[in-house]
Amino acid sequence: MIRLMSFLTLLFIPWLPATFSAAEPAKAGTPLAAGDVRAAQGFYSLVFYYSPDPRAEPEATARALAAKAFPGVAFSTQAGSAPQPPFIGFEEESAPLKNFPVPEAGYFKYAGRGLNDDAIAAMQKTTRATRLVLVVERDEVWKSGKLFTQLAFDFAAATGATIWDSATRECFSREAWLEKRVKSWAADQAVPDLSRQITIHLYQADKTTRYLRAITLGMEKFALPDVVIERLAGSDNRPAGNLINLVCQSLAEAPQVADGANRLFRVADLRAAELRGHFKKGLEEKATEEVRLALLTGQRQEGDPDNRLIELAFQHSAGKTEDERRNAALATLWGSKDSIVGVQHDAAIKAASERARARLPALRKAFAAGYAPGERLLLKAPFARDDKGNEWMWVEVMEWSAGGEIDGLLQNDPFYIKALRA
Repeated sequence: MIRLMSFLTLLFIPWLPATFSAAEPAKAGTPLAAGDVRAAQGFYSLVFYYSPDPRAEPEATARALAAKAFPGVAFSTQAGSAPQPPFIGFEEESAPLKNFPVPEAGYFKYAGRGLNDDAIAAMQKTTRATRLVLVVERDEVWKSGKLFTQLAFDFAAATGATIWDSATRECFSREAWLEKRVKSWAADQAVPDLSRQITIHLYQADKTTRYLRAITLGMEKFALPDVVIERLAGSDNRPAGNLINLVCQSLAEAPQVADGANRLFRVADLRAAELRGHFKKGLEEKATEEVRLALLTGQRQEGDPDNRLIELAFQHSAGKTEDERRNAALATLWGSKDSIVGVQHDAAIKAASERARARLPALRKAFAAGYAPGERLLLKAPFARDDKGNEWMWVEVMEWSAGGEIDGLLQNDPFYIKALRA
């Protein structure tokens, strides 16, 4: 997914008690201190848009649903003087919306869930926006979060609203919210499959390099830090995303960290059976299903969630460079599959090679213009074998100079060249 900036931050802070944030984080890049990684409270913020008017009066509907789902819990309409947690906050803004603007239609290409063009167009004409907030102590985030997720659907169904999750920056139709957020949180699950409750943004953080940055959004709902990997290649997209989901789920189920510089994550330790099964289905040969990582205090960038960050570092994996260690960690955890095919370079192969070479100027032009995150350019190149001849291997292009020089990342360990590694 591309980088999506938050539209709904102007009134984010006033609802938060002073105790929401943890102590001042350590310097970026330092290992996490031993202890509980959670903040004092979890924070939900949902905005509801109509098409164009609500079917039922929002405040009365919200009060009735909150009283039923959260008996005895305060219901506040005063964002600037929020009560002590737990509480549910309510506020509204009439059009034209300044604090809760509806994103432009193009935004929903990336952040719309179950919304068709008609629904998006209708939402642009909403006469008001309603916001519901839940702030709850960290030990209650799972029980209360499940109830609030259901309350959000019930409110949207009664008022005819779409649901904007401020934490993940996604907008859901009622049907999509029900399927992804409510039904995926089974009644017998204390901790749900977090991959259904959060999202991951993958984007090019620095225009001077083709490396990508991956970061979660949504962990604040569960009083947990968001997770970031600062340096990825396009080919790391799927395995790195799975790693992030493994780490998030593991921290949700076991938030105590004994040694931030050295923590082992194991697929077998997950209590979320569906997520564990998903990981196992995708394993390749020689997968260990475990990885040892350093958990570091993350460095914030513009557009990051208003939450603490944990950076995943791969210093415990084999390799001389950061790229080698990251590749080794992902390949060891999920497994890898390499094969070699002997090819005689006959006339047909040489002709195909020449046709491919003729496309290089157009490929370089497209590369210079920039690919979307997740897209990548691979070239097959010859490398001198230790005995004789060449071993042809795929290279992911990372830089391509005007003079034609290419820097890239080797996509597999060679069979006949001892000095090279993926």
